[in-house]
Amino acid sequence: MASLYQLLSQLPVLSSFLLPLPLTTTDGINNNILSLPKSNPTACPNPPSLSCPSPPPQDINTCCVNHPSGHFLQTQFWDTAPPIGPNNSWTIHGLWPDLCAGGFDAFCDSSRSHSDIRTVLRHALEEGQDGDHSPTIEGLLSFMETYWLSLDGDHEHLWAHEWNKHGTCISTLEPDCYDGAAAAPPTTPSRRHPHPDVLDYFVHTTSLFRTLDTYSVLAEAGILPSSNKRYTLRELEEAIQSSAHDHPVTFRCNRRGELDEVWYHFAVMGSLRHTSDTQQDAKAEAEAEAPVLMPGPGDYDLDTALSHHPRSPFLNATTVRRHFVPVPPDGAISNCPRRGIKYLPKTPGGDQDPPSATKTTSVANPTSSPTSTSTALPFTGKGHLEIHILDSTSTTTTEQPQNRVVLSPSDSNSILPSPSTASKKGCLIRQGQWYVSGTCATFRAQHDVVDPGHQALFSLSSSYSPCLVNPATGKFECTNSAKVQGIFSYADNGDGINVLAYHNRSVFYAHSIPKRFEKVDLFADDGNGQREVQVEIHWVPA
Repeated sequence: MASLYQLLSQLPVLSSFLLPLPLTTTDGINNNILSLPKSNPTACPNPPSLSCPSPPPQDINTCCVNHPSGHFLQTQFWDTAPPIGPNNSWTIHGLWPDLCAGGFDAFCDSSRSHSDIRTVLRHALEEGQDGDHSPTIEGLLSFMETYWLSLDGDHEHLWAHEWNKHGTCISTLEPDCYDGAAAAPPTTPSRRHPHPDVLDYFVHTTSLFRTLDTYSVLAEAGILPSSNKRYTLRELEEAIQSSAHDHPVTFRCNRRGELDEVWYHFAVMGSLRHTSDTQQDAKAEAEAEAPVLMPGPGDYDLDTALSHHPRSPFLNATTVRRHFVPVPPDGAISNCPRRGIKYLPKTPGGDQDPPSATKTTSVANPTSSPTSTSTALPFTGKGHLEIHILDSTSTTTTEQPQNRVVLSPSDSNSILPSPSTASKKGCLIRQGQWYVSGTCATFRAQHDVVDPGHQALFSLSSSYSPCLVNPATGKFECTNSAKVQGIFSYADNGDGINVLAYHNRSVFYAHSIPKRFEKVDLFADDGNGQREVQVEIHWVPA
């Protein structure tokens, strides 16, 4: 019986992943973005190259190296309200390709968007002379229906969102990288592999997740879900770094200080095309590394899945670890408090049966718990970015209260200068500069629409252009020449007010307070002490 490796190898493309190659590492992350045309995928180097090389080469074959989005995040959920997935396992959020220079692209190719992921996967390997391949895909879907779950119960919508938003931005999965553009929609009945790009994305995401058993790693360090016990951020970080992963990760908490997400960071060796192993290799890996495989709810486990589905859809752990190379985080660092972190059980007391893998509780308003209010999330929709000055002794992170200068109220649309308030308050105008006279610009905050119960990161844009913190200068700016969309978050400033945060820091800096008609730049750092004015940025809904 043919293996998935053999089936995929029938595609007319040379995949560097199918060769046993030595592992190399990189010492840095590329801060330059090159816009290069696709090259012949059959010309990929042997050995392959690691994504985000530093310094970057003059020419990059983006069918062979993931570029410019070469920093990959495997993101996982820990959902407790409602509980999602097995009690003793985290679940998949997605596989995200970040830009090597920071930030990320999204929804890169609308022509390859799908809403019916189950159907697409079931037709990714059509029946041919080797027989019916449906058990392979059904094994993949069964795993996804156990470990890749949406908060609102619409799991396929989450899968489609992750592919449409992130998968279409992986350069080595673009149609031109498949010989004969095999990833394009089929034009004739004879085309046997209509969507290998989609299949590759979901095989890689699930295979990587199977090597990252967050629950077991934390449990081995004595960190277990508890309704009463609290943990420090250092304890969580040390548990991961002392494990086989041996690299920092990004922990994320919700507004109540409850741990609910973790991001693992990787560079990728070579492309993400056609990297499947034989069924025998997958079975041997399952037997050899049973402790690190994801546990299942009730009667589901990987051995059972393999016995029912002789063609395993997964890469074995050795292959995964050879091609996904851990690297330090590139973007927003942990937003969890330093101490008092809640790691809640999925069932109260931990003594209830785990929830069904295919039936989850839907909630009418997933952004609110039963006891929460209906107050809208901050930094949502349209609003103004208002400046509040802090005194010079305030801290530079959001973990301690700020000493705030008392300012008088003002209209949310305009700042009327006066001798007592003009130098102490203002807002941002459309290019991202601080101004104390005239009309505030209207900005739009765009959140991730999937699983809104989690505190989302968001982008900002003015009517002029997208906003970002320039990675070269640290300046907050909104410019039409920006090639990268900045990603921001918000944090409680200690007084119950949510303020703008970048890389988990809610304080921005300026060289001076603007005079009446002066425009002053804001920065995410103090310039080695040269920028002495410290401010917070508040959201005022428009």
